[in-house]
Amino acid sequence: MSTPLGTKAEPDALPPELDAISRRLVAARVAAEALPGFPGALPDSLDGAYAIQTASIARWGDAVGGWKIGMIPADDQLRADDERLAGPIFKSSIVGIESGGTRTMPIYAGGFAAVEAEFILELGCAVQPSAKEYSNADLAALVSSLFVGAEIASSPMAAINELGPAGVISDFGNNAGLLLGPAVANWRSGNLDSLTAKVMIDGAVAGAAAANAVPGGPLAALRFLLGLAARRDIELPEGTLISTGAVTGIHGVSVSSAARVDFGSFGWFDVKFKPKRQSGSMPN
Repeated sequence: MSTPLGTKAEPDALPPELDAISRRLVAARVAAEALPGFPGALPDSLDGAYAIQTASIARWGDAVGGWKIGMIPADDQLRADDERLAGPIFKSSIVGIESGGTRTMPIYAGGFAAVEAEFILELGCAVQPSAKEYSNADLAALVSSLFVGAEIASSPMAAINELGPAGVISDFGNNAGLLLGPAVANWRSGNLDSLTAKVMIDGAVAGAAAANAVPGGPLAALRFLLGLAARRDIELPEGTLISTGAVTGIHGVSVSSAARVDFGSFGWFDVKFKPKRQSGSMPN
């Protein structure tokens, strides 16, 4: 029986060393405390990293509202045997923002933090785990809306991206929030490659690119997620949001930073940052 993305389930039985990693990563996020490094030996496969992630989702105490997709650096793709990775976006960390608006988002002080311009897909129907091969037309038919927005990438581990994909996957894919901006009107009839994004940090341009800067564009990220969900036997509910990849790159920020994310005619918004605070009690 498949597990709906967004439901809380008991983690599958893990080897003790992987279970201990899950507990420590979740505890650090709950306590909003920096970790000096990965709390244990890195998993020797992406399957092991996703097993840690699944156990941590079950411990987190919040429903999953979406999924972030990120590219695996080219040097790591052969070892990882994949070009993308995924991590959960929890419902309480999804924040709506209008064009011209400003939001202050929490990040892990002493850890890693970045802002990433993203195009965000919303599923218009539930998708069951399936080995189906999806054409671009099939993928587009599953999508109800396309939004502009930004992922807030943050982790208690300052060097998380240096750990490689297994480390990133283990810690919720390095996700700490999602800003959901304006919808892109008539996106089905337009050329997705013509969509552009620019990120400015403290008034300076940090990156600018078109949607095709992410290989295959937004629909390729959805195709990857459907394949991963099928392998992990996960149902994707209607309304699931898919943050499809950093269009202009990964732009480091701190609590003193001010960012502007600009999608041209589709709107812009400003992002400020604050330290995350301890939330709730330590997980079991």
